[in-house]
Amino acid sequence: METVKVLFLTQAGELGPSSRYRVYQLLPWLQKLGITGDVSPATDDALYRSLYLDSGTRGSRRAAFQATWRQRNAVLLRLNEFDAVFVQKGVFPGLFSGFEKKIAARRPLVFDFDDAIWLPRVGGSRVLRWLHRETAVQDILRRATAVIAGNDFLAEYAARFNRSVTVVPSSISVDTYPKSNASDIIGWIGSRTTLPYLKPLKPTFDALRTKPRIIASGDAAQLGFDVDFRPWRLETELQELSHIGIGIAPLPDTPWERGKCGVKILQYMACGIPVVASPVGVNKNIITHGVNGFLATTPDEWTTALRTLIADPQLRQRLGAAGHETVNTRFHVQRAAEAVASVLRSLA
Repeated sequence: METVKVLFLTQAGELGPSSRYRVYQLLPWLQKLGITGDVSPATDDALYRSLYLDSGTRGSRRAAFQATWRQRNAVLLRLNEFDAVFVQKGVFPGLFSGFEKKIAARRPLVFDFDDAIWLPRVGGSRVLRWLHRETAVQDILRRATAVIAGNDFLAEYAARFNRSVTVVPSSISVDTYPKSNASDIIGWIGSRTTLPYLKPLKPTFDALRTKPRIIASGDAAQLGFDVDFRPWRLETELQELSHIGIGIAPLPDTPWERGKCGVKILQYMACGIPVVASPVGVNKNIITHGVNGFLATTPDEWTTALRTLIADPQLRQRLGAAGHETVNTRFHVQRAAEAVASVLRSLA
């Protein structure tokens, strides 16, 4: 098997969830398939922790912007060392297409994305909001030799600008996940920016007289109700997940959320944790209602589903086992690596 050498340009290091699931966890599997190379994050772990986990200051954000600009220009000098370049959600934060333009002129470029990144950016600095233009996304998609999308919703958009689009769902390294302790603790894992998704469930938590366990960064006080808050850390993530007995994944039905790839559901399932989720986007593709989880829309549906699971340990076990089988057969990291390797080989 001929080796293909690839330069992976990621948004972040392994602390960044998108980079971790779309690139880093695939690397050992890709190497077995003859895909080698280097990984270059736009934001390393130390800087990511400062900016997104520990509330970085405006000064640190400005320094990060300048450092990344210098680093990405240096990367362009190394393109001749590689057969192809894999860009995960953009070479530079904020979707400035200038770097992709230069890369595509010299090497086959694969563009991978797992969010509806063409939509307007909310929050962040004015510079990043200015850089985050739909025209830049379209320009990158047109210039890419091939595009990899995390779900069908994203692929449909990409196909308007590129004829070579492959859907590779976000995946899970199933064997690394511990088995749930089968408790009746309701839990959620997420981030600072997604904490507000939990607010509509306050009536449900009140009705059940339960305090959900939250694994996330940010300030849980914004929710307006009591939670059992556990700060997210990569080194403790799996242990924290194993103590959850029922996983929840509420989502509003908006274009941005339809672009999400359901990773938290896959994490719950990998641990054998039964799931209740909103029927939005890929959630409907992952979960078959009553078979490997429950789908719920209204507060009454959420309350009924969670109350049923709390009262029935055998049902929790059955749905959890079915969910584990779902992620093991359809969303295993090996399947994703094989699909990505196929795309890279076709170009190189």
